[in-house]
Amino acid sequence: MYKAFSNTRLFVMTYLVLVLPTYLADAGTVANGSILYVLSMVGIWGICLIRGTIIGKNWLVLIPSVAFVFDLTPALAAISFVPYLYHLLAILLGAASPSVAVTHTDTYEMR
Repeated sequence: MYKAFSNTRLFVMTYLVLVLPTYLADAGTVANGSILYVLSMVGIWGICLIRGTIIGKNWLVLIPSVAFVFDLTPALAAISFVPYLYHLLAILLGAASPSVAVTHTDTYEMR
């Protein structure tokens, strides 16, 4: 299943679908917005973790984590455009990086 996220379009579309409820929860248009926000972020972390492994950038999951911290820290929440930028950065880095194929010849054997 996780190999499906090697398709860039699927990664971008899934990220956009998952990030939409976070903005609706921020706007207050959805009841139980905090639960929806947390579930959306868990999904975003999951796909970023998978995509980061596929493209060889395991740190990709840290970018939406910064957006999460900015959204939930009261002093930082005043800067409302930063989470939007970090989500955009995660999408761009995840989409622009090529897949890294790891084969048995890429690993080292211990003799």
